[in-house]
Amino acid sequence: MKTSPIIRVDFSIGFGNNLFQFTYAKLLAEKIGAKIYILPPSGDYFGIDSLDLLVSDEVLSLDTPITVITNFQKAEEIFSNNLSTDTIITEKDAKNILHNPENKNYILRGYFEDYTLYENDLEKIRGWFIKPPDKNKDDVILHLRLGDRLFIKGTYDPEALLTFERYQNGLSQINFNKLHIVSDLPSKIINSRGSVTAQDLLETEYHTHLENDSIEMAEKAAKYVNELIGKFSNNYKTNFWNQGLDRDFQRIMWHDKIIFGYSTFAWWAATLSGSSQVGVFKPWRPMKKTGNKNLGQTNYPGWFGWS
Repeated sequence: MKTSPIIRVDFSIGFGNNLFQFTYAKLLAEKIGAKIYILPPSGDYFGIDSLDLLVSDEVLSLDTPITVITNFQKAEEIFSNNLSTDTIITEKDAKNILHNPENKNYILRGYFEDYTLYENDLEKIRGWFIKPPDKNKDDVILHLRLGDRLFIKGTYDPEALLTFERYQNGLSQINFNKLHIVSDLPSKIINSRGSVTAQDLLETEYHTHLENDSIEMAEKAAKYVNELIGKFSNNYKTNFWNQGLDRDFQRIMWHDKIIFGYSTFAWWAATLSGSSQVGVFKPWRPMKKTGNKNLGQTNYPGWFGWS
């Protein structure tokens, strides 16, 4: 009798990252008949609850067995099936193994952010997640990923800085009535007074800790944010939304026209939506140089690049 292999996914912090890790694990598991174990970065990690809300019940309970483990000792004990164990980290290795998998255990410790890993299985992957209702086909939704990135110096690199004018280049390629902006900014503040202060940004809760120089960066961040808010509001009929991770994800999916910068969260919402027009920031994260991913080059049906 053939021994069933084990795939352990060591989740990183960041829900968009987790979707890459989960999806790659499931594709590989289906090929070798493996059980999936997810090891989150902490016992109360937010990404697990969000995954539960977005993945269909059939996938979580009836299809490939998926178990969450929070104790590292138990995470080691799962490999007691006498099979050899390999660790996958890079996208190159992930692709090679997916094309020619072996009957062995795998530990996944990479990000697997390569659109070509998923292009042949899009419909299958979409079937694993809860489907959106009838789409809004008249308006466009823009994902404005800011949050902790406002306090990272690389955000303001001239090649990477997502200015209003750059977003406008993408929006100009779509016909729409109204602009909806989903953001991790405090939308109640934006919609009530149309701006944020440095203190607002410092007091906002983020999924990672801010750098030590965050106070010095806060004024620069507030200036950048307020310029975006002002120009979007002055040039478009605009609504700002921030209703929590899973609801914001679903809101993006429920639109047939989507625009976003470099965000794995928005990339997955757009990919799972199957929307007819998706505009992605083509340079992706140019400040990463040779470490940049190819997600800005995604050429799924209906996708186009802007910069």
